[in-house]
Amino acid sequence: MNQERRIEILEAEVSELKGKVNELTNFLIKEEKKENREWNRNIVSDYMIKLVYPGIYCNIDKPKAGFPKNRRTVAEQLSIGQFMFIYVTAPEKKIIGLTKVVSNLKVTEGRWPYSVDLDWIIHPKLGVSFKDLDLDIRPRPGDTVFGLTDEKAKEIVTALKGQEDLDGSTLIYLKQKYEDTE
Repeated sequence: MNQERRIEILEAEVSELKGKVNELTNFLIKEEKKENREWNRNIVSDYMIKLVYPGIYCNIDKPKAGFPKNRRTVAEQLSIGQFMFIYVTAPEKKIIGLTKVVSNLKVTEGRWPYSVDLDWIIHPKLGVSFKDLDLDIRPRPGDTVFGLTDEKAKEIVTALKGQEDLDGSTLIYLKQKYEDTE
């Protein structure tokens, strides 16, 4: 093998190694960002944001957190005393209140076979969006809950406490608006 060919081979190997180093560096940067952010996708923690459909307004007096079959592991990690901010999905797209888990996991049939009962700690409000809270969360299909840091939870509590509770007529309106989405 002549010297020019050996140089070509070495240059190709060096180029390949540089590409692998860049991939590893990018992976480590992403992992570091995940560790330092204020939320984690489909992770149970003391404070969580639970994604729910607007149909929750139809059962506002007896809130529940339901989980699909593919989130059994997440649901099994829930325990009495944990807190869930309730985020109503489209078209509302807002955190409307704070609840506390008050029952052990219940297993049933249907669309949401795993559920826990909740009690309102901060009753429903008009709500705050992820953007209002500087949360870079973009819910994806399959997302059901986001674990939060205690600091971010305190910030959300403050934002919600700055709003009035929804009055009876507004709750009736929302219930009628979303009756078909349960």
